[in-house]
Amino acid sequence: MEFRVIDRKSLDTSAWEGLTYGSSFFHSHQWADTCVDGLSPGARAVFLCGYEGGRMIAGMPAVITRNFGFRSFYSMPYGTYGEVVMAEGTDEAKRDEFYLFLVKYLKKGRFSRIAINDFDRNFSRLSGPFLSHTEIFTHIIDLNEDEDHRPPDRKINGHIRAGQKADTTILCVKTKDQLSAFYRLYEMTEKRHGSLKPLYSKHFFTSILKHLSMTEKLYWNCLMYEDVMIGSCINFISSETLFNWQTVSNYDYRRFKPNHVLLSEAIDVGVSMGVKKINLGASPQYAHTLIDYKERWGGVKVPYDSYVSDSWLRRIFSSA
Repeated sequence: MEFRVIDRKSLDTSAWEGLTYGSSFFHSHQWADTCVDGLSPGARAVFLCGYEGGRMIAGMPAVITRNFGFRSFYSMPYGTYGEVVMAEGTDEAKRDEFYLFLVKYLKKGRFSRIAINDFDRNFSRLSGPFLSHTEIFTHIIDLNEDEDHRPPDRKINGHIRAGQKADTTILCVKTKDQLSAFYRLYEMTEKRHGSLKPLYSKHFFTSILKHLSMTEKLYWNCLMYEDVMIGSCINFISSETLFNWQTVSNYDYRRFKPNHVLLSEAIDVGVSMGVKKINLGASPQYAHTLIDYKERWGGVKVPYDSYVSDSWLRRIFSSA
């Protein structure tokens, strides 16, 4: 196998899309573009690719950042999926061969941090001592075409019906003013959850609109009450899966059930586009209320693997 490290400008997007068809949204070059723009300056995308007979048969997307002299390798940023993708029908021995190239690349790169999230759980065979493994989980709803996709829990359905009866309006987020209103809700939600500092900058969400708003990969809705945005929900759609990525709301308007109404409407839109699964996203082990909420929607816990490695210098700097 021929191994190449390709920058974004040199990527054959048709070949990449052919390879990653059926993989997660987070393997898309559009997500890589979103992350690079949202994390810039100091961020660039690379695509680690394996070729056989001139054909791309293996690939792994990544974003490399540089901050305060530290270079970090993320596949992909913010805990999104980035495991190795193999072309359909490729011998598993080729996967092992690609992993050998990958290990050499990661070690040679002298990254202060390496973070890889492996949803398909094939990466465990790499299991080098320089990577620390943690099992985390998401919740997934499998939609049966022959059945109503509504949540199995009566209480959740009651909240949806109550919210739908309220004098509110659902819109799609498209403008700068809507983005500003969303970010205020995001900051309120982060503070309510005990975060000292928001994880995402406003610029990152601006990048999402910039790179995805004209595609079918983004469904970003919001709930309005008397011209005030009281809730919003970012969803990514790809490979027959809707990924519910970010939900925010104003707690003062909880009587309108914005989270319930927006997710329900997003699922309806996803179904109309052929979605077969709803990925509700990862939850911390201790977030029992959140986990219960997802399971009441019909979400089933699905574990996957996270690999992280921090250099000794990075650990010292982080603890200082």
